[in-house]
Amino acid sequence: MSKSVLLICNKPKNGKDANTISDHINAISKYSINKILVLSNLGEFPNLLDINKFDVIIIHYSICLYLDTFISRKAKNKLREFNGLKVVFIQDEYRQINKTIKELNYIRADVLFTCFPDTEKDRIYSKDKLPRLNTYNNLTGYIPERLLKIKTKDIKDRPISISYRGRKIPYWLGELAYEKSNIVDKWKEFVLDNTLNVDISYNEQDRIYGKKWIDFLASSKATLGVESGASVMDFTGRLQYLIEKYQKLNPKASFEKIQKKYLIKHERKHKLNQISPRCFEAIALKTVLILYEGEYSGILIPERHYIVLKKDFSNINSIIERIKNNDYLQNMAKVAYQEIALNKEYSYQFFINRVDKIIEYEFNLRNIKKTESNYTQDEFQLIIKEAKIFKLNTIIKKHIKNNYIIKKHILFVAKILRLFNPILQFIIKSLLKYS
Repeated sequence: MSKSVLLICNKPKNGKDANTISDHINAISKYSINKILVLSNLGEFPNLLDINKFDVIIIHYSICLYLDTFISRKAKNKLREFNGLKVVFIQDEYRQINKTIKELNYIRADVLFTCFPDTEKDRIYSKDKLPRLNTYNNLTGYIPERLLKIKTKDIKDRPISISYRGRKIPYWLGELAYEKSNIVDKWKEFVLDNTLNVDISYNEQDRIYGKKWIDFLASSKATLGVESGASVMDFTGRLQYLIEKYQKLNPKASFEKIQKKYLIKHERKHKLNQISPRCFEAIALKTVLILYEGEYSGILIPERHYIVLKKDFSNINSIIERIKNNDYLQNMAKVAYQEIALNKEYSYQFFINRVDKIIEYEFNLRNIKKTESNYTQDEFQLIIKEAKIFKLNTIIKKHIKNNYIIKKHILFVAKILRLFNPILQFIIKSLLKYS
C-alpha cells in the first residue's frame, strides 16, 4: 500500500556537488511506489510543516545527523515525537560514529541504510547501543539511468588517454582514503611516457561538476580509480583532533609519518571499502577503469571489468601498453557496459524497489509491535510463533490492526492451531482467510 513519505535532504544547488547526490535523491522520487515529498532544508523545519501528516520520514545522507546545523535541536525534538516510521540513509560513516549513534537513539530511528557490509554493520550499530534500530546494507550509488541514454564516442575517437579527479582527503581517515590523492602523485612519479594525453588532478580548483563532468569522463579512453570509503574509523573525533593539531605544528609531515605515529593500530580494524559511484558512471559511459587492487563490493571482476593497477605501480608498463591498444579498451568497455551497466540489479530502480519493500515490511512490523503492550510477553510470542508457522502473518496483522478480533479470540485461534491436527489447522486457516 502506498504511503505518504517526507524525504528530508540537502539537495545540491548550482551544480557544485557530485551528481551522485542528486541521482540518489531523484531516484527515490522517481521510482518509489510511495508518495514522496522532497524537503531540501537545513536547520529548523518550516513553520507550516506538520510532519505528523506523513506515514514515513526519510533522512537522506546529504543531511549530517549529528550536526545541529543540518537538523536543529528543535527539529530533532519533533522527529523524536513523530509516531510514524523513521528511516535514515547514512554515508561518510567513518567520522564521529558515537555522536551519530547518539542522535539515532535520540530521534528514535527505526531503519538505517548503511554502507558498512553485513559483516560489519552489527559491530558498529549493535543492538546493545541501538535496540530499536534495524540496519540494511546498501551501496554508495547505483547506475544512473540518464547516462545510459547518452550516445558515446568510440574509444579511438576520444581525445583524453587517462582522466581522474579526486580529493586530498584528511590523513586521519587512513590509508584507503589517502589513496584517492596518492594515486595521482604515484602516476606522475612512475609514468614518463609523454605520448599519452593525461588529465589527472586532486586539487580543488580542478574539480568538475554536472554536465561538464559527464563530458569529461565520456571524452576519456580510461580513468583511474580507487575504492570508496576509509580504513580508519574515528568513533569519538579524537583522532581527527590529534592529527589536525599535529599537522598545524608540522605542516610538511608526510602521511607515512602520521600513520606510524597515530593510525597504524587503527588501520582496517573495521571494513568500509566499497565500489565508488564513479566506477558506475565510467562503465555507463563506456570509459575503461584502471583501478587499484581491491574488492569493489564483489561486483567488478578484475581484468574483465577493469584493468588492475598494482599499488606499487610494478605493472605500469603493461598498463601503458594496453592503454595504447584501442581495440583492447573498446572490448573491455563493451563487456563492462553489458554486464554491469545493463544489469538491473545495479540500477537505481532496482534499489528503490528494495527500499520500498523494506519500508513496507518495517512499517507493518512496527504496527504489530505496537500491540505488544496489550499482551504478556508469552502471549504475544505465541501469536507471532503460530503466525509464522502457518504463514498467517498477514492475516493476523490485518485483524490486529483493524481490531476485528479481540485478544481472547486471537489467543483461542493460536491454541487451536498449536493443539489440533493438521486437517483442522487447514480448516481454521481457510476460515480466517475468508472471514
